[in-house]
Amino acid sequence: MSDSIDRQAGQASPKGGGLKLHHINDHGATSKNAVSLQSQRVASLPVRQKWYQWFSPSDTPEERRLILKLDALIMIFVFLAYWAKVLDQSATSAAYVSGMKEDLKLFGNELNYLNTTYMVGFITLQIPLTLLMTRFSASYFIPAADLIWGILTLAQYRVTNVQQLYVIRFFIGAAGSLFFPAVQWYLGCWYKRSELSRRGALFFIASQVGSMSSGYIQSGAYASLNLKHGIEGWRWLYIICFSCTIPVAVLGFLTLPGQPDKPKSYFLTPRQVQVAQERMAAENREPRRPLTFSVVKSVLVGWHFWILVSFAFFFSQADGVSSNSGLALWLKEEGYSVEAINTITTVSPAVTIVSSIICGILSDAYDAKVSLIAATAGLNIFASIILAIWNVPTGLKFFAFFLSGTANGIAAVIYAWANEICASNAEERAIVISSMNTIGNAFGAWLPLFVWKTVDAPRYLIGYTWTIALDVCMLVMLFVLRAFWNREKTNLKA
Repeated sequence: MSDSIDRQAGQASPKGGGLKLHHINDHGATSKNAVSLQSQRVASLPVRQKWYQWFSPSDTPEERRLILKLDALIMIFVFLAYWAKVLDQSATSAAYVSGMKEDLKLFGNELNYLNTTYMVGFITLQIPLTLLMTRFSASYFIPAADLIWGILTLAQYRVTNVQQLYVIRFFIGAAGSLFFPAVQWYLGCWYKRSELSRRGALFFIASQVGSMSSGYIQSGAYASLNLKHGIEGWRWLYIICFSCTIPVAVLGFLTLPGQPDKPKSYFLTPRQVQVAQERMAAENREPRRPLTFSVVKSVLVGWHFWILVSFAFFFSQADGVSSNSGLALWLKEEGYSVEAINTITTVSPAVTIVSSIICGILSDAYDAKVSLIAATAGLNIFASIILAIWNVPTGLKFFAFFLSGTANGIAAVIYAWANEICASNAEERAIVISSMNTIGNAFGAWLPLFVWKTVDAPRYLIGYTWTIALDVCMLVMLFVLRAFWNREKTNLKA
């Protein structure tokens, strides 16, 4: 940490509830002019905790109490909400093979069309809704979107034809589109750069827990509830998902503490709000400002947007080995039982969970973002080379499939880095983070149809070769990103 770190104090601005920031010298005197956060972005460097520590050595006792309270208010909700979302997302595929196909006479490509209508709503509205969220209180906006998602999920149990399902799936996609970027943005409103990766990792692994548990929950619900009260088992799946989602949404309304420049929590004292504002001022996080065309234009002409979004494209597509069904189809071809396949395929998300936690801890403790991303890309290249060769010992093939689970382990690190790079502009953070997620989903909706063709399964030679190329490009973009970021930090210090 710098020997001389400017302290910043925050007080509520009488106009718009914004955080008015003043420079305070070592004697406590307030300067007449507010400090420009853009010019001070890199003035203060955090004292990073050891990998086994939850707090930084520089955190005061009241900061530590605040951090624990924020973890309880924010992290519990976002973890449960993400878990419930994954459960809901998988319900349609589970319902399809549990009787919906026959009941609604879905004997063509209707399942693909259902996924497409969902993605259309998701992709087209993700960026606008995320930006709209920044104009209001995210602590209401995020759970409200979850509430709508839950109600629409329940509505699916009443459908009598696929046309109704198409409409509902579109609006479900729209309601769920802002969740991931909104949470990443929201974490950046409360946590320091040395705290973000671990929280992002805890948030992200909820999706892996959801994918591991959804099959067991859905199969159990179908087995025990099919035709109970005259309702088919596949319809019960949507009722169960609704029952999981709504209480979590209500929890979000109760616990999310607003933003530091506009707090609303009953659980934070005025002093804790002040401490939170001071922490974000030291991190050079500017409060929100009016969203105008000039603000959007300034984001779109800057390097932050183009390089981060390009980098996110390569990252989002490079997880194809673990996100496609190569392992399951290979096991089926080898004659493994259904039970064995279901068990073995849970190893990959387990690897993702472990790698996410490790990357989050090391990123926060040592600011090792570049090293972690490069190492993960290297592991994924190694795994993809083995699978592209294919004719290797069975144990090595298992190792490669499982190793590919590390590909998504750096998600929290990447989004924490985006939060840090765009720290001084709340609107830029929202645009960049939502665009990073949108680009991945937009290409992920159609690109696998050409790269991961079912007829190539389980070898997927094109897919594994494509993954190698993506990881190489990601490595190139990584060092481009680092060069631009280092240059910007140097210029701001000058």
